[in-house]
Amino acid sequence: MGTVVICTLAGAAIGAVAAIGLYILGFGVELLNCVCSIITCNCDGGDAIPGMWSGSSFMSVLIFCAIGGAAIGFIYGLVKVKAANDAEIARRNAENSEAAKKQREQWAGEVKSKALNVSNTCEANYKNVSLLVNGVYKADAQMSSILQELSNVAELKGKVDAMADDAKKGGASE
Repeated sequence: MGTVVICTLAGAAIGAVAAIGLYILGFGVELLNCVCSIITCNCDGGDAIPGMWSGSSFMSVLIFCAIGGAAIGFIYGLVKVKAANDAEIARRNAENSEAAKKQREQWAGEVKSKALNVSNTCEANYKNVSLLVNGVYKADAQMSSILQELSNVAELKGKVDAMADDAKKGGASE
């Protein structure tokens, strides 16, 4: 906010200096007008001192120029502060972007190293641990085992049936 106040005061000062400059320029023009009147012998051309040199008109022009300069300075100050704020925000965003990028790179490195450690551990364990489920189907040995069990079950069923028949007849058989 200090920049806006400084620019407003500077604008008012510049406006006041411009008003004084305009009066000095006007005085020079009036002097040239008087000189031209004298040279051309037109002494009836009017008053050599114009109305702008009366007491209150100078102060009015000075005040209006100072107020106009202050308004222009105020607007310039606002624009200058806005530009400074935008530059600061852009600088902070760039800084935050760099910090975030470095953080992401650090996290990616940590994840990569942990994944490598897990991979190495899995490879080491793969060589040392036997499989829980056999992936190869051994048909001959398994089929003979299954057929053996089925024949045992059938034989037992036959014996049980024979014993049941004997029990119905009232005798026991061997």
